[in-house]
Amino acid sequence: MSPADRSDAVGRCRALVVGYHRGIDSGRATAGIGAFADDAEFEAHGRVFRGRDEILGFLGAREADTGRQTVHVLANEVVTGQDGEDDGRDDRRVELRTMVLLHVRRPDGAYVLDRVLDTVHRFRHSGGRWQITHRLSRPLHPTV
Repeated sequence: MSPADRSDAVGRCRALVVGYHRGIDSGRATAGIGAFADDAEFEAHGRVFRGRDEILGFLGAREADTGRQTVHVLANEVVTGQDGEDDGRDDRRVELRTMVLLHVRRPDGAYVLDRVLDTVHRFRHSGGRWQITHRLSRPLHPTV
């Protein structure tokens, strides 16, 4: 993969992550389902959701929780893995590790940092587009 292709791949993958978080923060969590592959795994809150139907269920429940208003801020992004070559089947992969600073709105309207999550997203380019195949999110400093 050329440096320009690599940069484009990382940019497109980053846009998927930003897009589905923006959907959550704007009350439209289910709009983010298009970012996920049919066989994707999504791990959050100690549970694993497999496939788009289960992930959509998780996103739907989040969207229904209108009392919880959040802002996700992405920081310290690192490309931690990437297949360097297209294997001829248009099947390339990227892995991004990001700290997600999750802010939650208080009743007075102020946002406070709720937690910092160590998040890994794995992506596959197949069928002419990038999709998330795996999302793992864990507290950076878990409580004991």
